[in-house]
Amino acid sequence: MTTTKRKVSVSLDEDLVAELEAGDEALSTQVNEAIRAELSRRRRQRHLGEFLDGLDAEHGPPDEALVRKYMDLLG
Repeated sequence: MTTTKRKVSVSLDEDLVAELEAGDEALSTQVNEAIRAELSRRRRQRHLGEFLDGLDAEHGPPDEALVRKYMDLLG
């Protein structure tokens, strides 16, 4: 995927920069990939929230006793 680049200045924690610089990829590439992954995670979370809100609107809120039961089975 080719995208237009825009140069920006950001301040990063020194330990993060040191770890990134120890890798084989360019710092900019790694920062781009990390930000892209985080934005994708946030989008998925937002879409999941919207989906669950739609289910609540259509079927009502879930039975809390059932939620606890299945959380206990998973936990």
